[in-house]
Amino acid sequence: MAKKKLTKDELTSVQSMLNAFNQLKMQLGDAELQKKSIIDKIDELKTDYAKVEKNLADKYGSDAQIDVQTGEIKKKELEKVE
Repeated sequence: MAKKKLTKDELTSVQSMLNAFNQLKMQLGDAELQKKSIIDKIDELKTDYAKVEKNLADKYGSDAQIDVQTGEIKKKELEKVE
């Protein structure tokens, strides 16, 4: 009984698709690693921001409002209860 084989074109087509699939999987893995790196950097920035925010609150008071455009510091106005 003779063995059956794909034609050269069929084999090339299947191999090409499998190679493309494997490349896309690697790209997806790279993207996930990059995503994790970005998330880690965001978490680090949030931690650093919280420290700066606490230091500013300690220095200028927890009721201080800072205009991040000008650096001007104002005290929060208390709401009037009627």
